[in-house]
Amino acid sequence: MAPPKDLTVEKYFQYKPSLALNIIALVLFFLVTVVIAIQTIKYRSRFMWVVVFTGCLEVAGYVCHLVATERVNLTAYICNLVFIIMAPNFLALANYVCVGKVAEQLHLTGRFLNTKTIASFFFIIDIICIGVQGAGSAIISSTLQKNGKASTAGSNIVLIGLAIQLLFFATFSVVTAYVYHLQRTKTSNRVPFPIYVSLLATTLLITMRNAYRVVEIAVGWGGYLNTHEKYFYCLDALPIFVAFCIYSVLHFGKYFDAPLALSLPETTKQIVVNDSSNSVKAPSSKATVPSQGQKNVAISSLV
Repeated sequence: MAPPKDLTVEKYFQYKPSLALNIIALVLFFLVTVVIAIQTIKYRSRFMWVVVFTGCLEVAGYVCHLVATERVNLTAYICNLVFIIMAPNFLALANYVCVGKVAEQLHLTGRFLNTKTIASFFFIIDIICIGVQGAGSAIISSTLQKNGKASTAGSNIVLIGLAIQLLFFATFSVVTAYVYHLQRTKTSNRVPFPIYVSLLATTLLITMRNAYRVVEIAVGWGGYLNTHEKYFYCLDALPIFVAFCIYSVLHFGKYFDAPLALSLPETTKQIVVNDSSNSVKAPSSKATVPSQGQKNVAISSLV
């Protein structure tokens, strides 16, 4: 369907988009996504591919944003809208799986606080929210193609999906903080602190971005936030990019793929080593050791 004849770039963006900011965001997201992809391959962390996938969606969104900025292209604008609104929702899935792995490491066996329940519950909620937002985005796309204006019904559906996700993401933040509190009571199987730093920081950033989107859509398509580009880059692009930077510096695979650092208890072990050598010479010419027979050597090591 052909777009309205009087449609302009400024009309569907509702402001004059900055080409420079678009290119900077595109390049930065591309570079950080490549870095995370390389680390994910290096550490063989399959669940972190969801972060790489999210980065690809962000890059695709900014490519479409660039195309829609250069000339009137409603299809590119709609794709930009869908990709950039929905991409950060997938980012949360990595955090859900990570907390599930932390629960497994800490041997949490409660009805709710266990590996499968934590990851599965929030994962399912997130998929439902993504589906709701996808349905709303489809309605918005349809009305944009017809008359160049976003559907109120579609915006409300996207708002519901974002609001539900924001609520459960806040709940997830509380669960993460509680899991960290439980670790402090344990003397063994402690999880490296950088994992919690990455979890809590990225969760906060994603929550900040989702809160901005909820307010933006609640105010309306023609509201102040949606008609000023600076808020999009400061409250959407920047928080998500910082979250990507944190994932690249504190990549979860760096810690979960180091079994000795995670699974061995902080206790003293005694290892008996059977040395069946026939003779051992001491550094000093005067010192001697038995030349035959077996001996047991007790070695104490603090892990």
